[in-house]
Amino acid sequence: MKALAIYLPAFHRIPENDEWWGKGFTEWDNVRSGQKYFKGHVQPVSPINNYYYNLSRPEDIRKQISLANRYNVSGFIFYHYWFSKNRQIFETPAELLRDQIKDKIEYCFCWANETWITTWHGKDPDVLIEQTYGPEDEWLAHIRYLETFFKDSRYIKISGRPLFFIYRPNSIPRYEDMIKYWNQYLKSRGLQPLYIVEYISSKNHDVAHSSSDAVMEFEPLYTTFFDLSLFNKAKRALCKILHRIDYQSYDNLWKKILRRNRTYSGKDIFKSCFVAWDNSPRKEHNSMIVKGATPEKFGKYLHLLINQVRKDTRNDYLIINAWNEWSEGAFLEPSEEYQYRYLKALNDNIKDSEV
Repeated sequence: MKALAIYLPAFHRIPENDEWWGKGFTEWDNVRSGQKYFKGHVQPVSPINNYYYNLSRPEDIRKQISLANRYNVSGFIFYHYWFSKNRQIFETPAELLRDQIKDKIEYCFCWANETWITTWHGKDPDVLIEQTYGPEDEWLAHIRYLETFFKDSRYIKISGRPLFFIYRPNSIPRYEDMIKYWNQYLKSRGLQPLYIVEYISSKNHDVAHSSSDAVMEFEPLYTTFFDLSLFNKAKRALCKILHRIDYQSYDNLWKKILRRNRTYSGKDIFKSCFVAWDNSPRKEHNSMIVKGATPEKFGKYLHLLINQVRKDTRNDYLIINAWNEWSEGAFLEPSEEYQYRYLKALNDNIKDSEV
């Protein structure tokens, strides 16, 4: 089984962040802003040896790849931000990997197709970048850009088909037409059609389209939307109304994941999980904090998930949220607080699955 970790490319400066949040702002500023909300709360978290890397530097990405290889993380799922009129942000790390960095690592994209809104740190909602989808000339520009990555031998392919995740497929008005257009273009270029995986979560409730090949239950936001008790869901709703932190149990969420047997009309299901969750550095009192997470529990539950038998589930890949979502508390990367223990827990389980 290959472990693929979701990868946030936001740890470098961009002009938009300079404008929105102040000159020099990066995702590390969110991480450093974490506050303690209860006794024993591990905030703010910090990378091991205070290594606040810069993903516009090839050498920093190479260090991440070396670390991933050492601990059996086979590849990264890069969040890909493509907005209206061919506008992108945070494209630099993936382009560096494509153009300059030739180290051994598999990778693919997840199109994070969302409108960006100022919801962090208690700000009133205000649109920063609107996500629209445009006519066919924009589809063409998008697939031509993606093609430059698909030609990389390290880009992950399923039976020759480029693996491509979509965060909110239900938000795309002409989804079927767009995918058909993309696949026709790829065929004209001698490439196989896309292998599309839809996120299923609180923001995308069910399989959106027949042309998609598979689903991935995005954790923990799948479980907190679908699988909690009515009482717990009511508590979550009340927390949202009152702008109070929603506390959830790590053990409870993982038990829900391990008991799940839902199917999706015969579509492939990618095994998926989360490391931990605490998005209070971003959301403050509007956050959700999953209490009780430890590397040892992560390892124990991961072992059970890898060995879980579930209809329609692929057993060749494991999707992990995440490699470096530091502001959401979902990170495999070593921290001052946990050292390399989450990576070691993953490594041990991946090695055991290959025996």
